[in-house]
Amino acid sequence: MIKKIIVSIYLLFTCFTGFSQTTLQTGDVAFVAINSDGNTDDFSFILLKDIDVNTSINFTDNGWTSSGAFNNIYPESHIQWLATEDLDAGTIIQIKTFNGTQLPVANSGTISGENMTISVAGDQILAYQGSKSSPSFIAAISFNKNDLLAPGDNFDGDSYSNSTSALPDELSIGYSAVQIVNLSTYNESDNAIYNGSTTNSTKSVLLGEINNYLNWETSNSTPFSQYPFPSEFHVDLSTNAEGMKENNVELFPNPASSFLNIVNNNSYASYIQIIDSKGLLVKDLTLNSVQTKSVHVDDLKPGMYIVKITSNNNQYIEKIIIQ
Repeated sequence: MIKKIIVSIYLLFTCFTGFSQTTLQTGDVAFVAINSDGNTDDFSFILLKDIDVNTSINFTDNGWTSSGAFNNIYPESHIQWLATEDLDAGTIIQIKTFNGTQLPVANSGTISGENMTISVAGDQILAYQGSKSSPSFIAAISFNKNDLLAPGDNFDGDSYSNSTSALPDELSIGYSAVQIVNLSTYNESDNAIYNGSTTNSTKSVLLGEINNYLNWETSNSTPFSQYPFPSEFHVDLSTNAEGMKENNVELFPNPASSFLNIVNNNSYASYIQIIDSKGLLVKDLTLNSVQTKSVHVDDLKPGMYIVKITSNNNQYIEKIIIQ
């Protein structure tokens, strides 16, 4: 009887561990390429965290509405990628969608779900774990036309077609999401690939670089080759991240040119003030406990700025450089 119990416990343990997976947080992956021209259609993402075999990530081009749900008036495809081996941070996964003519295929791992088409009229891909009704978003990319003439902070603000989407509240442009903009015409570009820094970078720095649209090459006619990816990424997962950290508030990148990412790791709110060399307040914002925001700084003149951080009745002063 005791032997039977031991065997049962062993089999139960084996069953559960066999299907264990890595739970991913916002920013644990990032999109690095997307193509909608040609006969294949594909997108690629990079792992910014080591993951275990059987880890799954869902991808969809279904728009997210301003009311906080997937658009069921214009429903689109959801697919699930499954890791078939342990994978290291820095690994790039390419997923080919074949214009929706067959089930997508990945260069590593397996795909299940529905056929998917990436629209040449502009589209978005959202990455999440969990279910459609209760997703935990990890990353997002959009290349739909932006009438604001530059990336905003909420993609299209809402999903009112199969090519539009709001940005889920968990994500922020410049840190965990990127909106690709055609800089010459401010129209959508059918194909885009990250061509910024890839070597000896911390996770936080890479997130800021990858999700900065200025570091992407675009084309409205020619798809980019994604596999093998044109460059190799080296992700430093040490705790000594670049940038500044004071009172559990992080600012990066520094110097900054387009976005400044501010991460409040405190269990209480932090008030942030950015002050120019003349002592004038140019930007201010409040971050709730354990919250991340990306601030546009491309409207500021190049130079040194003071960042005043007020947290829990304490004040801290940091300096940043705007290029």
